[in-house]
Amino acid sequence: MERTCNKCHQVKDLEQGFYLTGRKTDKPDARHYVCKECTKARVNANHKANPDAQRRRDLRRKYDISIEEYEQMLELQKGKCALCPKESPGGRHAQAHWCVDHDHVTGKVRELLCNDCNLVLGIIKDSPEHLGRMITYILKHK
Repeated sequence: MERTCNKCHQVKDLEQGFYLTGRKTDKPDARHYVCKECTKARVNANHKANPDAQRRRDLRRKYDISIEEYEQMLELQKGKCALCPKESPGGRHAQAHWCVDHDHVTGKVRELLCNDCNLVLGIIKDSPEHLGRMITYILKHK
């Protein structure tokens, strides 16, 4: 089955050339009317025109804070992790960002952490008891 892209007007294979809509109200196999290549070009152009837009959306959607609030938090922390003395967020990505630490029950934002500290808190699930056992273990083998 084929479809003509509404943007470039090329006829392409429906399954290979067009993304699924992903809308729950549509049929499960419903596809967009703009091809993958045109969609990628639009997204890349939007990102180049405003590279901070996605970061702003993510901060607002995930933590209900603005980029300005995020930067103010980092300034109050003197550009360092709230738990350790690191001055770099770490992580594998070239444009790594400080992790916004938040209470997973209430959703309340706490402070900004480096990638390593955020991972440790996530692994122990914010449990003081678990952290206490880890401290005891480390001291035992020191």
